[in-house]
Amino acid sequence: MKRSTTIVTVTYGDRLGYLRQLVERALAFAQIGRVVVVSNAATAPLHTLVERWPEQVELIALPHNSGSANGYAVGIEAALRGGAEYIWMMDDDNAPTPAAVDILHRELEVLGRQHGVARVAVLGFRPTQQADIAQGVPACFAIQPRSSYFGFHIAQLPYKLWRRLPWGKPTGTPPQRISLPFAPYGGMLAHRSLYERIGVPLRELVLYADDTEYTRRITEDGGKLYLLTDALIDELELSWNIKAHTRNIYEAFLLGNSDFRAYYTARNQAWFDTHVWAGSPWLFRLNRRIFLYLLRHIARRRNTPERLRLIEQAIRDGETSALGMSKAFPLQ
Repeated sequence: MKRSTTIVTVTYGDRLGYLRQLVERALAFAQIGRVVVVSNAATAPLHTLVERWPEQVELIALPHNSGSANGYAVGIEAALRGGAEYIWMMDDDNAPTPAAVDILHRELEVLGRQHGVARVAVLGFRPTQQADIAQGVPACFAIQPRSSYFGFHIAQLPYKLWRRLPWGKPTGTPPQRISLPFAPYGGMLAHRSLYERIGVPLRELVLYADDTEYTRRITEDGGKLYLLTDALIDELELSWNIKAHTRNIYEAFLLGNSDFRAYYTARNQAWFDTHVWAGSPWLFRLNRRIFLYLLRHIARRRNTPERLRLIEQAIRDGETSALGMSKAFPLQ
């Protein structure tokens, strides 16, 4: 089978252990020919990957940590220049499984014939990143509706309250294919023509929610993005923001141990919800008002006034499109 797929990943710090597993497992598959590794000023000796796989690993070293948006933009551009037919975006702590490789490539071929290869992408399944879907929550409640704010939508409130009751816990199994409006970078496979059509991530978002804005471009004009739940991707490290860490999104923002993560996540989510995802103006304003009321209420109960002020500033920055690298929170 032709090695026509290039994996693009971005790394930072010292994450060589994860990267080595990703590269070794990826290149064992006949479909995958190259791995582009973008280093956001990583401290690990990444040159060892090139030394071990000199014809198949391309390392691009950036002089400073520029964030995931720029990192993936650089990687996608390099993969396209290198002649990749398919590009599979992957987090540096993910690893492909045989099921993911086979299912995603097979389904992409089928869906490409239906929708056009430049208008469809498929996504591998990471249960911690798609926790509601993994738990059997119906897709209509697991997906963020238009005009929601930070995922809050008044129409979903009755179901969310129901879920908290002992008899309201979801018990179903997720369907094999779910249509999404947007998705994370990690695990997304598409033909090069799709990447040429939607361009590269918005560098001004720096990191967090940059993947939301980027993948939304696929579907905003009728393109398709499908999550395939049988295409499991191994997660070598659990993300900092998975739902298991906190009881709700308010605690995730107010009690998290990283100010810079809270800032960029809140800023970019506010920007996306205000400038991209808002459909009905009055419904958006209602959802925003209720979300902010609940956020402030929980902040008082949890006695986190400083973090609340940080989040409110981030929201103001996002809503006014004050993007780019924050002077208060430069990346290390």
